[in-house]
Amino acid sequence: MKKLQETTDSIRNLLKKHPRGLNIQAIAEKCSINRMSVAKYLEVLTVNGIVEVQTMGNAKVYFLSKQIPVTTYMEYTSKHYCITDDKLNVVQLNEWIPETVGMAYEDFIGRSLPDVLSNVVVNLDDCRAAMEKALAGEVTTIIVEENFKGKHMFFEMLHMPVQFPDGSHGMMAVSQDITDKIQMEIALRAEGNHYRDLVEHIPAIVFSTDMAGLFTWISSRITEYGIDAAALAGNPFHRLVAPGSRGPVMEQVLSARESGIVRGIRFRAAIPGSRNVWFEADCTARKDASGSCTGITGILRDVTDLTGL
Repeated sequence: MKKLQETTDSIRNLLKKHPRGLNIQAIAEKCSINRMSVAKYLEVLTVNGIVEVQTMGNAKVYFLSKQIPVTTYMEYTSKHYCITDDKLNVVQLNEWIPETVGMAYEDFIGRSLPDVLSNVVVNLDDCRAAMEKALAGEVTTIIVEENFKGKHMFFEMLHMPVQFPDGSHGMMAVSQDITDKIQMEIALRAEGNHYRDLVEHIPAIVFSTDMAGLFTWISSRITEYGIDAAALAGNPFHRLVAPGSRGPVMEQVLSARESGIVRGIRFRAAIPGSRNVWFEADCTARKDASGSCTGITGILRDVTDLTGL
């Protein structure tokens, strides 16, 4: 190992003095090493991205790479990476993966990656399919769910094809831990469902529209009046208003965009059949972080008994 390091250091120092590059014969002569040995050392340096090679005529010229070696970058990145051969047997990976699943580095090398992950990855079939697509030359990204010793984790995993220096093909998987993001999304979804459930059970009808006053959502309580909530989506608010006063009511609703809030918009509702129903609407402008109005949110109360009509 010491001799290998000394020899590679000697070749690197030599190439540093000759930025335009040297062929194998010149390197062998200047380092006093036979050509066969030099070729093997250069192969190692090339694979590790330390040395680059260009063909000039009948000769190959070697020079120090100006690029950051991929292996060096991948070892220090927070992302996980694993490289397999065309049989999906692991040939290289960084230390993050063994630490994540509680296995030794040696337990990965030479083993089938799907087999190694069989007791860890929940959606293994999706993962295996992405690996096979990568071997076929396709780049895919999937969300991988892991469950190791009761600990749930989520990774966004990119699968891509790779080609080795000997011309053979393989697959590289690069993943990033997105557990916190997924858990937050799950929490927000649960919270949203909770509030949606509360809204559905309050005595008033809750609705939202876009900037033009077109319904984007209305609570299912509107069905008590024979109106399909889903059918209102994309329709203007005045569809709920009986003919004759639709224009003035719509103007009042839309005025919330400038005033911020409008209360007590009373109107006779357009209800199927002969029912005489009056609603009273309170409308509030929805605003984004910059303070710009993005739509209208409001509630409808049945005030038929208060009108005396």
